[in-house]
Amino acid sequence: MKIETTELGNQVTLAALAGRLDIAGAGAVEAQFAAAAREASVVVVDLSGVTFLASIGIRLLLANAKALTRRSGHMILYGCDPQVEKVLRSTGVDQLIAIVATREEAVGRAGTLVPGGGPA
Repeated sequence: MKIETTELGNQVTLAALAGRLDIAGAGAVEAQFAAAAREASVVVVDLSGVTFLASIGIRLLLANAKALTRRSGHMILYGCDPQVEKVLRSTGVDQLIAIVATREEAVGRAGTLVPGGGPA
């Protein structure tokens, strides 16, 4: 599992995940993902590279989304593989974290959630 984070401006961070979000994958990215969630108001998560999502991966997403929420922040997921999206929706993650189809939708929504209109 790999993670690449990019600051989009105005407290919005893009976190692109790639690989299997299983126990090994979640462990490999947990610290960097948590750091991104601590430092941003909105974390936009690109899941287009995630090929498998286990319960520990769901826990990683939810724990960091809750941390953001406690600080009035938000998480937005996009680019899900159909099977990954099915898992997220069937477990109710979509009730707690916004899931959209494209990066454009995610960044656009992020712009409505932060003071100043989102990424620069």
